Amino acid sequence: MKNLFKKIRFYFILALTFFKKHKRLLFLSFLIGALSFSLFSRLEKELFSKKTERIGIVGKFTYNDLPLIIQEKISNGLTRVSASGNIHPQLAESWEVLKEGKEYIFNLKDGVYWHDGKPVKAEDINYNFHDVTTTVLDEKRIKFELREPFAPFLSVVAKPVFKKNLIGTGEYKVGKVKKNGNVVQQLFLLPSKNKLKPKIIFKFYPTEEAIKTAFKLGEIDIIQEITNPRELVYWQNVKIIPQIKYDRLIGVFFNTSNPKLGEKPIRQALVYAIQKRWSPRCLSPISPLSWAYNPNVKSYNFDLANAKKLLEKSKENGHILEEIELSTFPSLLEIAEKIKDDWENLGILTKIKVTNTFEDSFQAILAIQEIPPDPDQYIFWHSTQQLNITKYKNPKIDKLLEEGRKTLEERKRKEIYQDFQKSLVEEAVAAFLFHPTIYTVSRI
Repeated sequence: MKNLFKKIRFYFILALTFFKKHKRLLFLSFLIGALSFSLFSRLEKELFSKKTERIGIVGKFTYNDLPLIIQEKISNGLTRVSASGNIHPQLAESWEVLKEGKEYIFNLKDGVYWHDGKPVKAEDINYNFHDVTTTVLDEKRIKFELREPFAPFLSVVAKPVFKKNLIGTGEYKVGKVKKNGNVVQQLFLLPSKNKLKPKIIFKFYPTEEAIKTAFKLGEIDIIQEITNPRELVYWQNVKIIPQIKYDRLIGVFFNTSNPKLGEKPIRQALVYAIQKRWSPRCLSPISPLSWAYNPNVKSYNFDLANAKKLLEKSKENGHILEEIELSTFPSLLEIAEKIKDDWENLGILTKIKVTNTFEDSFQAILAIQEIPPDPDQYIFWHSTQQLNITKYKNPKIDKLLEEGRKTLEERKRKEIYQDFQKSLVEEAVAAFLFHPTIYTVSRI
């Protein structure tokens, strides 16, 4: 027992001496160890967690017309278009424009593969354009021959390309699809390259109210792009990110084939009478980020006195507008109510008609319009086009739109589209109001 006590005392003194001599080293080692354990735990959580993002989107889509935001996750186009409308390489590393814009030859990048592991070849590029002849020159080169010059063609081939079953080249590949008939209900995406990226499940809902209910019930963790988060603003542990969409505009479009709205002074009066309460203001149908944008168009700032003068002048010429029907969609009803107040202050009885589908017989309609990345607006405003919902016919505007899509030189195109914007806005065929803000809602 006495010897045991001596041994314990000996080792205690030995340990104490060692600690005193090396206490700094021991303390530093302990600190490094603790930090390493903490950092490893965090890295393990960040790098090796199998997180799945459940994202909700409003809309009804088939397998072949998924939203562009999803298509671009799965695949790429030959080119990529920036917000300003400039063209950049994507699957193609370069291209040639020949025969005054009627022939385009694209050279594909090396080392690009489909999700099935096969290299991307020219024969895989399957846009199937109408009135365009496609010729595969070799494995890396493809040629498109057009009947007429078409300046926006480089932006058209920014559309993602796919092999059968949505096999693409992007950062995500399709894992599973749940459908009801032809309508996609859920789409499962898996990371194709960076395995550390989260899996994604997209779920689709018919209305904003339905998608907010799904968020509240825990069916989804992220709501992608809604126009009004409403009560979710007050929820705890919820993050709401606003984003101005300069590729869209909200405006009132007038049916110029309607006898009462065929007169320019009446339309101008209606535009002047609207108080422009919303921001950022939209002045023309082309995005303010575009290289072709014209900021010097008529602004139609609120001017009730001028609006009344224009109406009075129209009456003197035998054109009288005493009442109007403003059609709109449920998500824009609050804006329509404000416009109704403005027009009734002008002395025009205004009835609001709420609809879920576009009806061709409207007088005036408050709607959202997409803005293409290229300044070409032929399909929306040329007199021959079905999507020209205003039914406006103007030889000068038709000619500018025809020239704009045939002119290759950017400087000349810019002059054409600046003149187009100035002329169209002057005619007041639409009241361009503002660029909408959309919101992404997510749990923290």
